[in-house]
Amino acid sequence: MARRPPATATPLNPCPPPNPTPASASPRGGGMAATIPAAFFWPPPGNYLSTVDTTPVPMRHGLDPGTLNGYGDMVLGFVYAYVPPPPVSTAATLSAAAAATTEDGEGIDRISGLPDDLLRRILSRLPAKDGARTAALSTRWRGLWRSAPLVLVDTHFLPRGGAEGRPPSPGAVSRAVRRAVSAALRAHPGPFPFVSLSCGFMEAVDRDRAVLACWFQLLATKGVEELVFVNRPLPLQGLRLPAALFSCASLRRLYLGAWRFVDTATLPRGASFPRLHELVLGAVALEDRDLDFLLAASPVLEILAIVGSVLKLNARLASHSLRCAQFCLALLEEVAVVDAPSLERFFIWRCMKQRHGARVKIGHAPRLSMLGYLEPGVHVLEIGNTVIKSGTMPSPKTTVPSVQMLALHLHFRMRNEVKMLPAFLRCFPNVETLCIQSEETREPTGELNLKFWQETSPIKCVQTQLKRLVFREFHGEEGEFAFLMFIAENARLLEEMLLVMELRRPSAPEELFARMKALETTTWASGSNKVGYMLSLPGVGGGSAWSLKAGSDFKHNDPFLCLFKMQMQ
Repeated sequence: MARRPPATATPLNPCPPPNPTPASASPRGGGMAATIPAAFFWPPPGNYLSTVDTTPVPMRHGLDPGTLNGYGDMVLGFVYAYVPPPPVSTAATLSAAAAATTEDGEGIDRISGLPDDLLRRILSRLPAKDGARTAALSTRWRGLWRSAPLVLVDTHFLPRGGAEGRPPSPGAVSRAVRRAVSAALRAHPGPFPFVSLSCGFMEAVDRDRAVLACWFQLLATKGVEELVFVNRPLPLQGLRLPAALFSCASLRRLYLGAWRFVDTATLPRGASFPRLHELVLGAVALEDRDLDFLLAASPVLEILAIVGSVLKLNARLASHSLRCAQFCLALLEEVAVVDAPSLERFFIWRCMKQRHGARVKIGHAPRLSMLGYLEPGVHVLEIGNTVIKSGTMPSPKTTVPSVQMLALHLHFRMRNEVKMLPAFLRCFPNVETLCIQSEETREPTGELNLKFWQETSPIKCVQTQLKRLVFREFHGEEGEFAFLMFIAENARLLEEMLLVMELRRPSAPEELFARMKALETTTWASGSNKVGYMLSLPGVGGGSAWSLKAGSDFKHNDPFLCLFKMQMQ
């Protein structure tokens, strides 16, 4: 089939019936069934978006996910979806597949005849327990495992469940996994390019503290480069990560989950991560001074992600190497970009303080190009030393001209939030791609109609820069419609306006249809109708488009999924 029809063609019916399926849906007003192409449904296939917990059972430590509360399971789900997969194959075997057979049926061992360097490469791609077993093959293999780089993943040591497939108890998992990990760490001299430990179930008791100390003392001598270290249950007040963590000078990537962080005030002078490029902290009890220390002690750190909150945090970003900072589901009082000359991406997702939105301060960040999700009227935005208010007018001291892609969360039935929207947009005069996530409101305070936008003074980015608007979870409300009309009638360079609509019947379909018709036939500043439609699939996080992985992937230049093109299939 052809690509999306031209903007002047009749769009997809904006009034879908209740609960249609992607394969078939009835058109407005009944009649013959009409097939809706899959390309019209959100999210599009093959992207990073995943808010549904699809974590494999082994990555849940062999336990039912119900052993965590909903918040903890969500936070660790984000972390598990982010961490890289182990660079080994659990399906790999040293079988006779590469062996020739003689006339008398005897196999010729071709693998053992390979050079040592190649055999070590083979072993480094096997799970640790399988690699260790190769020593029993022949004298040719003895010692090879000890001299090959080791990938250590404790989920490979999980004991099997009972006869009915039920997962083992936490105690059984802990005992079996700890013994196996301790044995591997002692037996193998390293190096350890990748280590993933997530089945320990550590508790605030002396026995577990001793295990932690031993593991990190051994890891510090093994040249570990990537470390995934996740605990269950959530952080305990009396159980901290050991100071020996900072002895792992070879670390390039570090992913921590459900721990209480090292007491940085007790660390010796010079403690640092000299090679650390990427740091992810999920549900880690972290104090303000600890984050300050981490940034100062990581001179080449490029990616920082903080997911979940145990303690209230005031985050100060002062780093000359940092390129991407992400905060997700965290309890933030304030997050301030103090001095970050290399920062390109800055994301805040569902981060709140106890009563109101966090204060977001943007200081020195001359390369910042992607920013979201800000919440006008909820977040307190401060640029330089100026707090942005509804009447704040743009000036060199109140704008961030480097931002080209901006994402916002907004309740269009909350008057104070919509009144702040023009002021927020004026702060970013060069935005070319704008993503609006519309939120439902339980206690509305009233909508602002088209008159409000007609009386709004000019907004530079809308008039002279905006090329794409993606509006997710469109509900058909008057306030949403008024904003869309404002964009259509003022955005001279607009190339595409995409509305992602909820898959449910609106309360007033005729009224919605009339509004969509008015939007399509209005006088567009860009010269012609640019609106297109998609439907958001239920059960996949609505229209929200954001993930830690997409945000931190510098090869992925569209973390909000705004630039994709719809295709009819």
